[in-house]
Amino acid sequence: MVKSGAAALLQFQIQKFLGFCNFTIVFLKKKNPIKYFVKNTIANVKEILMANQKLKNIQNAIMVEKYKYKKTELILAQNSDHFFVTGRKIDQRR
Repeated sequence: MVKSGAAALLQFQIQKFLGFCNFTIVFLKKKNPIKYFVKNTIANVKEILMANQKLKNIQNAIMVEKYKYKKTELILAQNSDHFFVTGRKIDQRR
C-alpha cells in the first residue's frame, strides 16, 4: 500500500513537471525572449556606432547657429550709433 501511494505521488509530480514544461514551451513560442534580446542588442550596437555621426551633426548645427548669431550681431552693430571698427562689441540696448 505504501508503494502505490508513492507511485501515485511520483506520477502526480511527473504530470505537474510535464505541465510546467508545456507551459514554458508555449510561453517561449509566444513571447520569444531570445529574438527580443537579439533585436535590442543589434539596435543598441547601431546606436553606439552612430553616436559619432550624431555628434558631428550636432556640432555642425551649433556652428551654423553661431555663424547666424555673429552675422546678426554685426548687422546690429553696424546699424548702431556706436559702431566700432571691429564690429565685435555686443549692442547692450537689446
